[in-house]
Amino acid sequence: MGAAFVEEPGAAAAVRRLVAEGVSPWLEGVPGVGPYRMAEFADRLTVRNLLYGVPRRPAALGAVCDVLLARGGLVAAPPPGDGCSYDAARALVAAVDRPNLIVVLPASGEGPAAGARLLGEGVGVCFGPMTGPRTYEGVLGAWLSGLERARERGLDLAALPAFASLRVCELGPLAVPTARLLYARYDRALGGKRWRSLAAAGARPHRLLWTALGDRAEDLPGLIGWGTAAALTLRALQGLPALRGDTLSPPCTGPRAPAPALTSESSLDHDHGGT
Repeated sequence: MGAAFVEEPGAAAAVRRLVAEGVSPWLEGVPGVGPYRMAEFADRLTVRNLLYGVPRRPAALGAVCDVLLARGGLVAAPPPGDGCSYDAARALVAAVDRPNLIVVLPASGEGPAAGARLLGEGVGVCFGPMTGPRTYEGVLGAWLSGLERARERGLDLAALPAFASLRVCELGPLAVPTARLLYARYDRALGGKRWRSLAAAGARPHRLLWTALGDRAEDLPGLIGWGTAAALTLRALQGLPALRGDTLSPPCTGPRAPAPALTSESSLDHDHGGT
């Protein structure tokens, strides 16, 4: 992939369209991306967040983290090995030693417990992939527990990002209905007492992150929701389908709040915002 591909104006315009819909764009599926190439993507496309699908060497991760940290961005990557144990995740965090590293952990098995511990220590986490609402319940519990532990330690909850991902390609025609169920549960969680208490202490909502959308991202128009995130390949950004506004929320009769600026995942505002 040469620079000419990155300069294609459709990709930059697609990013602006997603941000206008309250969706945080992530870059996914760039083999062997290094710090200089990532800097080019971030500057030309204003995509500041990167999702790695497979483990990377700590030195390489650290270099990319540095590039995106200067731009307010995040790098999400799984630990090596089985990838689900707390020890493996903690070893990755220690080796990379960057504040904008997000550890990708499974949404089932040991993953939620490990993620709760990491969040309680001030480490950002992405749980996934989820398989449906039942898996998401476990993720929600781990996320809230982790934030409560972080609050007990006096950590800055506003600077503690979290994500819960769904691999769209694996669900086929069930992807959009499943996403709508998850988004409805997400809304309910933000109305609960545990969340309201955490929000009062400065916590920000996590984001539902749609991954594995493919190079055509055909399902994306049905996955647009305020405060979500979408991980897209460069080809998908270049040929993004037409968006139809919020397609995850129930019909709303009143005006919707204006979209926040999504230039950094340290500002994870949602229109529910802990109210």
